[in-house]
Amino acid sequence: MPPPGSALHEASLTMAPIPPAPGAPPRIDGQFVNVADSAGAVAAVRERAAAGRGFTFFTLNLDHLVKLRAHPGFRAAYRSATLVSADGWPVARLARRGGGGGEAVRVTTGADLVAPLCAAAAADGVPVYLFGATEKSLAGAAAALRAASPGLDIRGWHAPAFGFDPLSPQADADADRIAASGARLVFVALGAPKQELFAARAAARHSGLGLVCIGAALDFLSGRQVRAPRPVRAARLEWLWRLAHAPKALGGRYARCAGLLARLSVVEPALRALGFRDVQEGGSAPEPSRARICLMYTMDPRGAKVGGIETHIRQILAHHPADVSVLFVGTDEVGDCTLGEVRTLVVEGRTIDFLPVARIRAQDVNHAAKSLGQSITLHYVLGALRHLRAIRRAIGPGPATADLHRFEFAPLARLLGLPAFQMVHGEGSRGDRMDSLIKSYWYLHALGERLALRWATGIFCVNPAIVARIAKEFPKALPKAEVLTVSVDTALFSPHPFACGDGVFRIVFAGRLDAFKDPALIFATVAALRTRLGGKVELHYVGASDPTRFPEFAAVSDITVRHGFQDARGVARIMALCHAGILTSFFEGMPCFLLEGLASGRPFGAIRLPQFDGLIVAGTSGFLVERGADTETSAALMAEHFAGLWNGIRLGHLDPAAIHAKAAPYAVTVQMNRLFARHRAVQGRAAPVDVPATAA
Repeated sequence: MPPPGSALHEASLTMAPIPPAPGAPPRIDGQFVNVADSAGAVAAVRERAAAGRGFTFFTLNLDHLVKLRAHPGFRAAYRSATLVSADGWPVARLARRGGGGGEAVRVTTGADLVAPLCAAAAADGVPVYLFGATEKSLAGAAAALRAASPGLDIRGWHAPAFGFDPLSPQADADADRIAASGARLVFVALGAPKQELFAARAAARHSGLGLVCIGAALDFLSGRQVRAPRPVRAARLEWLWRLAHAPKALGGRYARCAGLLARLSVVEPALRALGFRDVQEGGSAPEPSRARICLMYTMDPRGAKVGGIETHIRQILAHHPADVSVLFVGTDEVGDCTLGEVRTLVVEGRTIDFLPVARIRAQDVNHAAKSLGQSITLHYVLGALRHLRAIRRAIGPGPATADLHRFEFAPLARLLGLPAFQMVHGEGSRGDRMDSLIKSYWYLHALGERLALRWATGIFCVNPAIVARIAKEFPKALPKAEVLTVSVDTALFSPHPFACGDGVFRIVFAGRLDAFKDPALIFATVAALRTRLGGKVELHYVGASDPTRFPEFAAVSDITVRHGFQDARGVARIMALCHAGILTSFFEGMPCFLLEGLASGRPFGAIRLPQFDGLIVAGTSGFLVERGADTETSAALMAEHFAGLWNGIRLGHLDPAAIHAKAAPYAVTVQMNRLFARHRAVQGRAAPVDVPATAA
């Protein structure tokens, strides 16, 4: 604790919740209620506002409790609140059942507090500010409040524009303007959760501001909305009054509220009585100091599954910062784990929690399933459902978010109550070549995509073409979408000079030999190049797939070096030995292999895809050609350009450092910082608030 009298001590007093005496404040689903009644609310606010000690005052209702379960940022704001009252008889009743100081809790709504608080502010000379609602409501409410309390000093009011973001720079500017007005008591009428998020952030910026969140109270005062008559409120039927006036807007909300009320008052107490001790109220444990990410994917971080998605996930595990903890829900390839139990792993010096939910044999992880019974994804989802409670326990009580890389996992995050970031890696269509069961069950894939994009909090697209497709097919999801590609460790994959002494041109391909990557064209190209170069060419394959299943491989099997599965260091070593990479896919996201090759200073020959433009540039980092009418035509064209590329390498026309520069924007330090920043923001851990120098 900072020394008494210091600025830090005063700030700590300002934001500390005030428990009632005697006894600890009751908790409802993990959230404390520390204001007993309206008289206590007015007294607490009056004392703080008169002294210039800032605070936040929230009124907890059932709708808030529903949102608190789904919105980590909202939870963080509530848990930092100074004063919390019970808004509505269900919350007051739950508080009274909660023991401690809950016996005295009575209904205290924001709408009931505005008039007495303004009367107290007028008597004490405390300046007031109105924020939210609409300009007409604010003007009408200000007139009504001044008429009721003639000495009231209203320093101003402001109605933010539609779509107001409470965590944006504009919100910070609004908070600064309020503080500059000299107001010490602010009524915030934005609706939940915006008003609570704004209040928490504004209070952190300006320690002298007291912010009371009041919902629709200003609309009631101005006459823009009609509140339920007093007899209706006394009969505890205000909810029915509102529902009758806005059935479409409130029907679904009240149904969710009723479900949660039943769960909190009947289901969970019954489960606890039956001995289910792991039934926890949200947030009953201390709030963790680190952001928590639940990463879900069908792999073992110790295993040999290869591919672009797997490489990206290994980057997340290996590069998560100190303020982020990762729970990786995956599969056990080694066979040494107990399913549903957490074990600690160290990945490249970073510690993660690993919770396997399915056991998949190592020899099966790199092969496409031919039936649903062989589907790794299906086994994973069933395993995750079986161990859902274990996953929920492992996540912990604090704010957390999910990081998803398959559409099929979106329902799991939904069941866990986690806001999810959905990464979209591919842009294939039903008519494209592919080995996976997606082609056979495309209707399920399409449904999964639709639901995943609808439920996602944010959508990461690995190239602009995917964003364009979302804009066309899922326009409502577009505001959530952004381009965030996979990344490359530019320190590990660094440029090396070309070694051309033996005259052998070494071409490399890394990844699974899936049908959409057109392995037949890779082998046919190398065979055609073999003829052009008099046999002085080698194909280096990094991956666990079996190339012999493709007839075209027979022509190059004797000049192919099969390296098998390699970790990142092994791939970097092989890249340094080779001269160029090859890509022949029908569609792609953003291949990690491409970025790793470019970062190693190696050019690429590729069938053109739009996302390769700017990365693979003729004369600098390789060549792009359009796909021919058939494999033979495409192979001849690729071989011709590869022969020219090899000649340019030997003549010193290509600079590995210049090729490396093409991958610099995709460095792990750039891309991963953005990814973790998005997770922090949703968890209420946005970039630290800049406190103005003039703040009290």
